[in-house]
Amino acid sequence: MAIIFDLGRVVVSWDPVGIVSSVRGSQGAAQLAERLFHHPDWLEVDRGTMSLHTMARQAESRTGLSAAENLAILQAVPPSLQPDPAMLTLMAELHSAGHSLYALSNMGHASIDWLEQHQTFWRFFSGKVVSARVRMMKPEPDIYRYLLVSFDLKPAECIFIDDSPANVAAAEALGIKGMVFTDAARCRQQLVGLGCLPAIGKG
Repeated sequence: MAIIFDLGRVVVSWDPVGIVSSVRGSQGAAQLAERLFHHPDWLEVDRGTMSLHTMARQAESRTGLSAAENLAILQAVPPSLQPDPAMLTLMAELHSAGHSLYALSNMGHASIDWLEQHQTFWRFFSGKVVSARVRMMKPEPDIYRYLLVSFDLKPAECIFIDDSPANVAAAEALGIKGMVFTDAARCRQQLVGLGCLPAIGKG
C-alpha cells in the first residue's frame, strides 16, 4: 500500500500564532498571524510564485510592520516545523511493514528546503511532491494526478492522510482512500482498521 502524508499539522507542527509570538511576543500575535498567513499572498508563497521578501514588502500596510519586521516572522517559519515524535514512530512502523510512504504538501521553497536539510525522516519516504516546486496546490486535482503519475501509483492502492477535509475530499474524488488527520494515535487506529498495521505492537 502507498501511504501519502501531508506535512504541516500532520508530520510536522504548523502554528502561525506560535511563530509570531516567538518573534514579536504574544501580545497581538493572533491578529498578526491572521493578517500574514490567512492571506492570498501566503498561498502564492506556497505555490512558489512569490518570494518571502516580496510578501514581506506587500504585507506592510496590513500588518503595520516594516518589511524587515514581516520578513523576520516569515523566516521563523521553517525552523518552527518540528516533527511529531509519535508520527515518526508511526512512519517507521509503516515503513518496516513494507508500505511505501510519500509526502504531498502545500509548502513554500524556504520551508521544504529547511526540512530537507535538517530532518532525517525523509529516509522513510519513497518520494514527495511539494506545491512550490510544481506550481500546483491541494486541493487542485492536478497535484494529486502529478503524484500518481510521477511515482506510478494506482489510486485504489493509495491512502492519503491530511488535516484538511477539503484536501482529503479532493483525493477521494480521484479514487484515493482518504483519512482526515486529527492526531497520531487516531491515525494509527485508522490504519490498523484498514489492515495496514497489526492491532497491538509490531506483530
